[in-house]
Amino acid sequence: MRKNFFCLTAALSLLCSSCGKNNLYPVDGKLSCNGAPAAGAAVFFRRQGGDPMNEPSIMGITQEDGTFELVCGSLGKGAPPGDYDVLIEWREGSGHNRGFAKRVPDKLKGRYADPRHPLLHVTLEAQSNHLSPFEISDAGPSPKR
Repeated sequence: MRKNFFCLTAALSLLCSSCGKNNLYPVDGKLSCNGAPAAGAAVFFRRQGGDPMNEPSIMGITQEDGTFELVCGSLGKGAPPGDYDVLIEWREGSGHNRGFAKRVPDKLKGRYADPRHPLLHVTLEAQSNHLSPFEISDAGPSPKR
């Protein structure tokens, strides 16, 4: 019982410290693909060296002009400071077929969505973060896995 209590306390402490309400700072940015706004893309931030199974999801969806704001799971807008890999998926619509959702391919062919080989990185500070624009390309073959 004592061991279980210790493990539960440690897990809760990790969750609270990784994305606690007092530890969130506003983050906004812009995503362009081939020079045009990448409207509707999902931008994910994964803490470098973190455990994605035990940390809240930090992500944003790009608007028509390519801008996005990060949200830290159900805790609200922003993200904790630290070093992050940036992963991007850009899918067109939901693609329904006879009542069943159809899997729509990533416009970027998975090039920016591989957590083992991230192509983009950023450091977030303990302050309001206005990121430099991300410029990506949809040209070329997918990276070898």
